Amino acid sequence: MLALLLGEKAFAQQVPMYGQYIFNNSVINPAQAGVRDKNQGGILGRYQWVGVDGAPTTHTAFFNLRLPANLGLAVGMYQDNIGPVRDFTLQTDLAYHAQISEKWYLSGGLRLLTSSIHVNLLELENVDHNDPFFNQNLSSGLHFNVGAGLLAFSENTFFGLSLPKAQRKGFGDKNREVNTVSRHLFVYGGHTFDLSENFVLTPSALFKTSERAPSQIDLNAVFGYKEIFDFGPMMRSNFTESWMDAVGFLVGLHISENWYFGYMFEYPTNDMNLATRQTHEVSLRYLWGAKRKIHIRSPRYFL
Repeated sequence: MLALLLGEKAFAQQVPMYGQYIFNNSVINPAQAGVRDKNQGGILGRYQWVGVDGAPTTHTAFFNLRLPANLGLAVGMYQDNIGPVRDFTLQTDLAYHAQISEKWYLSGGLRLLTSSIHVNLLELENVDHNDPFFNQNLSSGLHFNVGAGLLAFSENTFFGLSLPKAQRKGFGDKNREVNTVSRHLFVYGGHTFDLSENFVLTPSALFKTSERAPSQIDLNAVFGYKEIFDFGPMMRSNFTESWMDAVGFLVGLHISENWYFGYMFEYPTNDMNLATRQTHEVSLRYLWGAKRKIHIRSPRYFL
């Protein structure tokens, strides 16, 4: 009771979380647009904390295209649900890739996005039906935002830095203020090692920090076999609570020359495992366009 009386605000997950970011890095950095040697389109579904009522679910559809003159274009639609909150976002990324040395390249990207958030308060079970704070739904209307990112890479190594949403956003009155967006910073990197003629290993790390949520780091180690399938473990940490926040594994399969299927399983190692022990993430991608001889060689680490 004392904690409830003293509490003023609570902050939760601010942007969709992805375990398979290594399969489609454009979701976290606009500078990734067009870096692959082939065009790709895909869908992704993330079902977090399965079995918990109102747990986060995310559905994504995206296209990532390589354009002439070392340009790249990425378009994505995202539907993120958590409890009574429905967040729909449409974003467009434009990137330019330039060679800065014999082996290194630099990509810079800009993002323009619009989003709309609805809070369906009327669908909640409320013991006091006359409570004025729950007698109508909330809607943000259309919110516009911008983002930016940088990516430095060689044939086997990459480093990325991005601010996906640069402006803070919120709506509602002073008693029911909803913080729709806070600034997030993503820093990530990795390297591909040739283990043998058939196997490669790509360890990578993604650091996430926000004004209104705990900082986290994701660690992945992806083994690739003959461009047929990929697999490897993952770990997520939460610096403010415990070093181990979740563990799991990912699997990727090249169904054909053009189709790629990805799956990730996560097991929460924090207190959430008292309520649920599973998070699932499924993706399907289609790749097209013949490999072209261009000035920038596509790095192998982009799966």
